[in-house]
Amino acid sequence: MTSQILAIFYLNDMDHFIKEELKIKYFVRYQDDFLLFHPSKKYLRYCLEMISKFLQQEKMHLNRKTRLYKNTNNFIFLGRNNCGNYARYRNVKRKLKARYHLYQTGKIKLNSFSSSLICYNTLCNKRLNWNKKR
Repeated sequence: MTSQILAIFYLNDMDHFIKEELKIKYFVRYQDDFLLFHPSKKYLRYCLEMISKFLQQEKMHLNRKTRLYKNTNNFIFLGRNNCGNYARYRNVKRKLKARYHLYQTGKIKLNSFSSSLICYNTLCNKRLNWNKKR
């Protein structure tokens, strides 16, 4: 409960900054995780830089997982993939193997494959840390 209150308290100003200053129409945030949607990748890079500067003024920073993804890439937000299904561990190895095969055959680019690796690695680390706390 404390982390929810702190997230609301500390990140409320960032929410207003993103909506009012950066004019991002489609924005989702749950505690410290957030998604921005915009058709221009260039503008999203600019937003990422401005959010980083804003958070530095607040004595906070973005973590190493911060990335720009195409909405067609494999990404996980709050433990769910882009189809809204929970990512399951038993499927991770099979899916990564399939993505690697697509990369080897030239059907997807390296950045798409690496996004998948980062995504699943982050998910696995989050769940492992959560299980340790139990």
